[in-house]
Amino acid sequence: MAIARRERAAKQLLAHRASLTDAALDRLEAGAAGRRPDGERDELARRRRDIGAHIDALAAALRGLGPEEFSEYCAWSAVFSAGIGAPRGALGAALDALRESVGEQLDPALSRTAQRALEAGRRRIEASPLVTPAELAAIPAVADERAAASAAEALEQAGPRITRMTVALAYMRRPADALAHGERRARCLEDAGFHLAQLAAALRLGAEEIFVEYADWTQTLLVRRGLAPAELVGHLGAVRDVLAIALPPHLADAPRRYVAAALDRLTSPAIEAPSYLDPDAPLAALARRYFDALRAGDRARAHALIMEAVEAGTPVKDIYAHVFEPCQYEVGRLWHLNRISVAEEHYCTAVTQMILSRLYPLIFSAERVNRRLVATAVQGNLHEVGARFVADFFEMAGWDTYYLGANAPTEHVLHEVARRGADVLAVSASLSDHLPGVRALIDAARGDAACRNVVLLVGGRPFRIVHDLWRQLGADGSAPSAEGAVPVAERLLAARRP
Repeated sequence: MAIARRERAAKQLLAHRASLTDAALDRLEAGAAGRRPDGERDELARRRRDIGAHIDALAAALRGLGPEEFSEYCAWSAVFSAGIGAPRGALGAALDALRESVGEQLDPALSRTAQRALEAGRRRIEASPLVTPAELAAIPAVADERAAASAAEALEQAGPRITRMTVALAYMRRPADALAHGERRARCLEDAGFHLAQLAAALRLGAEEIFVEYADWTQTLLVRRGLAPAELVGHLGAVRDVLAIALPPHLADAPRRYVAAALDRLTSPAIEAPSYLDPDAPLAALARRYFDALRAGDRARAHALIMEAVEAGTPVKDIYAHVFEPCQYEVGRLWHLNRISVAEEHYCTAVTQMILSRLYPLIFSAERVNRRLVATAVQGNLHEVGARFVADFFEMAGWDTYYLGANAPTEHVLHEVARRGADVLAVSASLSDHLPGVRALIDAARGDAACRNVVLLVGGRPFRIVHDLWRQLGADGSAPSAEGAVPVAERLLAARRP
């Protein structure tokens, strides 16, 4: 019932858009009598455009999430208005004029629906003005915010507040971005939350380089997708300044230092990561032909190249190490540089997984060594190929392996480790915000009597950035490649023998 009424209100708003705009503008002009010189046509045109935009946003909100959505639109409008120097109170006056005009022109029941959303927007800009750095500090703290024991904990508790403050300040400093971004402005809140999660993860580990590397990776990704380099620099600059407002000094120092280090990297000359297809590497020619077949969408050719190489006597483990792995890394690199689409990346990965399945009869033919491995991508990690490669290398070494796939819940992983009597648990993480999940899994394994003696191996991009990160998380070891994980595991198991 309420949704249908909001839909009807939205239709009436748009049907009366022109007359509502005129009426609201007349009210504003009457209120400004004697305070603005005649003949300012540009100012009138701007006001007319603004009122029209408010009506459009109100109609969209009524068809969407309702008053909450319109409140957020008002917050963004307040930021943009302040950034371009609009008079304080101009947005509130426009909303008041529009509310009165709506009451006159819409059917009573529908006008009340629209007016409630307008009133919610008015309350939003009054409660959180979002117009100067000093007023940013007045944004209400989250209800459960408590005294934090660490900078990472403070970031996680105050994350929603810091996110809003950061995005508001960034747009205040670059008001042209607010106008240019349009509907993409809402995405900035999501991105800001993600940046803070990465910062908190790095702080928990005391690993500044993880956040610096993440910022560098993100900068390349955004620039290749059409954003100016100054956008992320401006955003992180706002993060650094907001942290000084939102956190106590003793908790703000470390995250501000991490952000400053990231800004130093972002403002240094960019260096593009080299191709993973090294022409001097073993099987380089095969890797190049295979990769070209993937890029051409020629699944049959890619499959034939691998099968021909196997039939010619090329060891399967060499194809894994020198063809599949570098090609997957190169696919990821090109996606990061926006040279291939997400669809192409998924296609290349799917073809490789299909060919892997054709090779399994050869993989499972190795002589058994009475060792068992459970391998998984940690909860939250949707990238499964790395963990699958690890499992397959162990299988080729004669181990019995149980690959659990991506995003496996901790309790399910531990159940399988115990049920299978695993000697080794291999865990893959792709991003720094996966690391708390890795630590939680390791802690849970150490605390479970049935899993306490399992060897814990970890791997993935964060562990290649910080050499001893595995040690900080409480794992037994790590390896820079899937193939290298086997000798590491065997060495650790040998060291445990009496």
